[in-house]
Parts: sequence; structure tokens; C-alpha cells
Amino acid sequence: MFGLFGGNKDWQATVNGGEHTITVKAGDNLLKAALEAGVPWPHDCRVGSCSTCQCTLKNGKIKALTDFSYVLDQDQLKSGKILACQTRLKTDVAIEVELSDAPAIALNSYEGQIISTRNLTHDIKELVVKCEGKVEHSGMAGQYSEVAISALDDPRSYSYAKAPKQENPGEFTFYVRLVPNGKFTEWLFAEERVGETVKVTGPYGQFFRRDEDSTMVCVAGGSGMSAIKAILESSAAEQVKRNCLYLFGARAQQDLYCMDELAEIGKKWNKDYSFEFVPVLSEEPEGSGWQGATGFVTTYLKEAYVDTGKLSLNEAQGYLCGPPPMIDAAIDVMVDQGMNKENIYFDKFLDASSMPGGR
Repeated sequence: MFGLFGGNKDWQATVNGGEHTITVKAGDNLLKAALEAGVPWPHDCRVGSCSTCQCTLKNGKIKALTDFSYVLDQDQLKSGKILACQTRLKTDVAIEVELSDAPAIALNSYEGQIISTRNLTHDIKELVVKCEGKVEHSGMAGQYSEVAISALDDPRSYSYAKAPKQENPGEFTFYVRLVPNGKFTEWLFAEERVGETVKVTGPYGQFFRRDEDSTMVCVAGGSGMSAIKAILESSAAEQVKRNCLYLFGARAQQDLYCMDELAEIGKKWNKDYSFEFVPVLSEEPEGSGWQGATGFVTTYLKEAYVDTGKLSLNEAQGYLCGPPPMIDAAIDVMVDQGMNKENIYFDKFLDASSMPGGR
């Protein structure tokens, strides 16, 4: 009976009038099949919360894995918009989608072991995985991989904390923040996990440096340090011809990390251009002796740089990574102060509380 409705059959998705033809295997979603085929499909969260992977169903029948109305409005739904990451096929389909400007990179999966963990702050760990066999570091700085362990049903997504081309052979480095009630993070922080077997799959994501000559304005918080640091590492290694301002928002000095690494990036930055890294603390206790920047990182950007004329956002590019409220606030400030919204690139770090329907 189940087979009559196509539940155990592979189907074909024709994309943009035949630009790509994708085989979607039984049980797979449309986005997963597209990425495995190396199609540069726009995507971010892959769990139905961001709408980045939206596309238009022109013909055929699908099964929605979640309610699209969590992130798509009624006009979008009426026009045939669907979320590729939450779509299984019931027939062959025709799809229209504006493909990404990211290079087409096929996914790879690697089995490996945790070879080291290191406390960076009281709630952020560095996790290093060594994989077996030949590992292709094909991803770009800013992208991410899925990390899966046998103890959990679903993999978790973490950004590369080192530019892939600067990684040690066969290794992947991630920064993991302890999330209350987060199954993976509580597992990782509970005891020493060196020697545990993991599976790493990637690369995913649309967050990477675009090749322009305008000033890079980077804003990050928490474990969002990972992707931004990786982008800046690769930029320094490639000697990009760009000025860069990086503001890192944290609560207090105990939440700061990678200070030495950022100083090293500054030393290696193209000498004909400027690189400035500023940690901004929002809850540092009075009398602590902290002499650096204070307040909300987005307010500091406006008051210390835009209002003073030190920085014009009109021709700049924004790169944002971290918790959704911080990113949303940064986008508002940047757009309000003249930055073109199309020049803002971001990666929102979502946990279970951010998922549609509380998933």
C-alpha cells in the first residue's frame, strides 16, 4: 500500500528547465539530493527555519515534512514556494530556483575519531576530529559540516574553526558552545571524549568571503568566532587587498578567546591594508580593570565608527556570525547606516529553541 504513493521510489527533479536533473532517493529531501549532486542550491539551516532554500514548485506532487507557513507567508505559498530541505517527492517534479553564487562542491563523508578537546572558555570547547583515509578539504572558510555520533539520532552542524586549506591533513576543527539541554553538547562536556568515533559530512552553507575590494565589517559573538576566524585566516593567507574591521561581542573577559590567533592574523594581513580587531564587552563588572570597548557590539559599531566618520558602510560588506538576536540587530544597524542589504552575509547559529514548532 505504501509503495502505491511513491514512498519507496526514487524520483527525478528537473531544475530550471533542465539546467540540472537530480535523482531524489526514497526518504531523502530535495535539498539533500541537490547538495549531494553538487548543485549550488542556496541553503543555510537545513531544518526549515531560515527559508534560504526556498524554491518554486512548477509541476508535480510533494510531501511537506513540516508546515511551510512557519517561515513562508501566504503569498509565497500561493505562488508555489516550498522549502527544499523539508520536501520529499511523491512524483517527478519541475522546480525553479535561483542558484547560489557559491562554487559547486559535492558533499563528502568521513569516519574519524576525536583526537583532542580543549576548553576555550567556561562554555566553549575546541573539538578536533582526525578522519581516516584521504580527506579532501574542499570546503571554503565560513562553511560548516555535520558531526554525527552513534549516541544521537541526528547529526549536529558546526562551522569550520580553521580555514580548510590551512587545516592539518585529515583533521577538522570545530568550536562547540555548551547549550542547555543540548544533547550533543552535554554529551561532549560531560567527560573526556578523546577516542570517540564520529562521522563528518560536508561542506554545507553559503557563508564565505565574496571577492570584492570593499571593506569587510565582521561581527561575531559566542562560538560564531569559528567561521569569522576561518574567513580571516584564509584572507590573510591569500593576502586579500581589503581593509577589515572585526568586532567580537562578549559578555565579560571570561568569554573572550582566540585573542592570540587574531593578533597573528593581524600580523599576517596584507601590509597595504588595515586590519582591526576589537572585543566589545556588554556585562563586564565595574572595577574589573577592563580598558577596552564596552556595550552592545552593534551600538559600538555605530557610535565608535559610523557616527565618528571612521567608517562608511555604503560600500562595505558585512559578515556576521553568532546568535540570531545579535545578527538581526547588526543587520538593522548596517542597513540603517547605508549598507546595501545584498552586501550582508551571515550565519545564524541556531539551537533547538530556534527551530520551527520548537523542534
